[in-house]
Amino acid sequence: MSGGRAQLEWSPQLIAAPLPVSALLYPPEPGLHPARSPGFEGLHGFLADSLPEGWGYLVMRRRLARLGVSIESLSPLDRLALVGDHGRGALAYRPATAPPPEVESLDLDALAAGSVAILAGHGDDLADTLAALAGGSGGARPKVHVGVDPEGRVSVSGDEAAPGHEAWIVKFPSTRDLPDIGPVEAAYAAMAVAAGLEMAPCRLLPSRNGPGYFATRRFDRPQPGQRLHMVSLSGAVEAPWTSPASYDLFLRATLAITRHAGDLDAAFRRMVFNVLACNRDDHTRQHSYLMDASGEWRLAPAYDLTYSTGPGGEHYLDIGGEGRSPTREHVRALGRLHSLPGRGVDAIIDEVRAAVADWPRFAGDAGVSRASQAEVLSSLRSVDATFLS
Repeated sequence: MSGGRAQLEWSPQLIAAPLPVSALLYPPEPGLHPARSPGFEGLHGFLADSLPEGWGYLVMRRRLARLGVSIESLSPLDRLALVGDHGRGALAYRPATAPPPEVESLDLDALAAGSVAILAGHGDDLADTLAALAGGSGGARPKVHVGVDPEGRVSVSGDEAAPGHEAWIVKFPSTRDLPDIGPVEAAYAAMAVAAGLEMAPCRLLPSRNGPGYFATRRFDRPQPGQRLHMVSLSGAVEAPWTSPASYDLFLRATLAITRHAGDLDAAFRRMVFNVLACNRDDHTRQHSYLMDASGEWRLAPAYDLTYSTGPGGEHYLDIGGEGRSPTREHVRALGRLHSLPGRGVDAIIDEVRAAVADWPRFAGDAGVSRASQAEVLSSLRSVDATFLS
């Protein structure tokens, strides 16, 4: 660190490759590359992506406090060392300083109850276990990184899943969620696939005391022992997720990073789905890119798609300056701005609308309660009426 900014130097091997690890802003060239601003806690955006926030930060803070360490006393580099090998994507930080995981329970119901207690400000019994399984988690909802086998049995084995198991993320409800948020997110995933979005495999894992837990296959761990480098839209363009941004930024960044027209179309379709499905928690960390071994970047599958009314009833990402009530014309205008053919834009809109209109079927198949079905359906109908106005 120098002057509050991290200084990065690429290895000769990476420069020789060359691999565009940061996606856009820090080319693999010799010399020191200071972080562009004191934002992102003085780190380069693609490195700040590895720092846990939300739930991940909370359980890391709790675990350190039990060890007599205040997380506020640690520098961003110290916290990267705590992430070690357990972050998202392929980046690892050495030397890793996190204490070895001591997993006390893989009972999902117990972990869910423990997460609720931690969110309420108490309940240390499973804090270490939840911290060890959180990885580089972000977002407000509690989640654990585990192995899941074809029968739904759960395991943990360091950063790699146990033999016969795949790397999955299991989510638990937060105190602000619908009580059956697991089935709701499962229904949204099925609805998104019907709308033409790419999603990682997902399933509901059973609960003894509730409607089940939403689980999704980690797309940054496609095979045992294989890790794909991943960077969020936030980290790639250094747009803080806590601040409003635009879908124009998302579309421009997607084409600049992947140089693939199919990814631009996929990003546009995702925008239409988020609007019509009332998923307003669509900030810059909710969209990511994956790099393969040759350095080629592609848009990652969609994730964290669920019913959300957003901050103050608005999308984090606006469409032509409109975040509360985007219409079909806002979407069409953005399509024209990015040279998307009008007929193709209308086809995407019609396909997504048809899938979202089938919400009652997806909700019923996933076991969503009648109350939640009705609440979501009311919002979807209101959004659609405004969209067509």
